[in-house]
Amino acid sequence: MIDSADYMIPGPSGRISVRCKAFNNFSENVVVLVQGANISGVAGYDLSFDGGEHYSFMDALADRGIASVTFSIRGYAESELDGDPLTVQTDQAIEDLAAVIDWLNTEGVSKPHLLGWSWGGRIVGRYAEVYPNRLDRLVLLDPALGGGQLILPAPTEGWWDNTYEYFMDRLEDEFTDLPAKEALARYVSQNEPKSPNGIRQENAEGSVPADPTKIINPTLMIYGSAAGGQNYMKGSSPRTEFYEALGTEDKALVVIPGGGDYAHIQNPRRRFHKAIAEFLN
Repeated sequence: MIDSADYMIPGPSGRISVRCKAFNNFSENVVVLVQGANISGVAGYDLSFDGGEHYSFMDALADRGIASVTFSIRGYAESELDGDPLTVQTDQAIEDLAAVIDWLNTEGVSKPHLLGWSWGGRIVGRYAEVYPNRLDRLVLLDPALGGGQLILPAPTEGWWDNTYEYFMDRLEDEFTDLPAKEALARYVSQNEPKSPNGIRQENAEGSVPADPTKIINPTLMIYGSAAGGQNYMKGSSPRTEFYEALGTEDKALVVIPGGGDYAHIQNPRRRFHKAIAEFLN
């Protein structure tokens, strides 16, 4: 496992927890990895456990000459939240992403790549619409792009319980080795037992979708073949229509067999690592 550096940086709602890997080695080739709805970037992109190989996405990128930075949106993991967890929605996540990119600018990184997984795809897509000059290349990894039907019911509690049982059930048996399921379920239930329910509130009220016509940066859309079946993954347009409408000719749509919404830490993970690294390089 490659050594990481952890920081707490200023954010709009308190301090934001940030993890960097290979940052000093490849400062001109850096990607910011944005989390999904339930777990932080550390849990989603830097999974490691005894006997597990090639599970850390951050390590895989470093091996291919790409530094990576991930962070926890306010209220997730160690990032601070000043307010109601139901208000932690896409607009607030974009503010936190902007704070991380501002911090990277002070560290000498002027135009990082962006990658968003699941809800993170909506976050980075909407950020790229407004700030194309602040990023280089864009990766949408199993993105929940927003819009479409309301996802009901609305939450009645401010916090979501990240139980061991939830993750053991959530990662499909046919795509995931049992030790990896156990490692992720154990890590999250022990270190991130609760996460804000704001994204579920947003999905119940009606989310603002990413607009592909406004995305002009080179873009890779990449999916596990079994991803996208859940209601929250179905946005206002099918993924092929979204892809065709992207405002750039430098784009690719890739579907990799043998994985679901967590495919980058499931059995086909090395194919994801390779395809994404080749696009970013």
